[in-house]
Amino acid sequence: MPTSHTLAPSPDASRPNAGWWTISNFLSFTRVLLLAPILFFLHKNTPAGNFLAFGFMVLGVATDWFDGYFARRFHQQSDFGRIMDPLSDKICVGGIALYLALYRDFPKWFLILILARDFTILLLGLFMTVRVKVPESNWPGKVAVTAMAIVLIVFAFDIKPVKWPFFWIMVVLFFVSVTSYLPRVKDFLKQNDRN
Repeated sequence: MPTSHTLAPSPDASRPNAGWWTISNFLSFTRVLLLAPILFFLHKNTPAGNFLAFGFMVLGVATDWFDGYFARRFHQQSDFGRIMDPLSDKICVGGIALYLALYRDFPKWFLILILARDFTILLLGLFMTVRVKVPESNWPGKVAVTAMAIVLIVFAFDIKPVKWPFFWIMVVLFFVSVTSYLPRVKDFLKQNDRN
């Protein structure tokens, strides 16, 4: 009978691999489900709707921080979680950014950059998973995602005094996070050439 360990075997036996059914993976999956009510209440654009949308957005940010905490605290790291966590981030950030670019004043050029970066990272992550191992998230990426979440909240509710200063700070962090992935890509390409 398959167990939680055999359902998601790790290609690297030295790393913890708790399988699929963990608190941290549940939180990552919940974050994706929160996208629907966030967009629904944002589109209502009423005081009550905005309040609920804000609450769901804050809850989504909280799940992003706590899924990693619980994975480490209860030794529930898994390859499935290493994939699900950043994938959930990209779905939520991309979905909200797309909505704000269509219905608010979020810059469309930056939406294109977000989608291009996320698609590239997912594609490289897929190749690394198949050829080497599931890549770990890094801190510049986590900080950039958090900054992105804050900026999306600011744009969603048009908080004018800080909207554009926060946006440009987030742009800088965005490019820092992109740069932080380059050594990984270089190492992967070198290892791939040797194989």
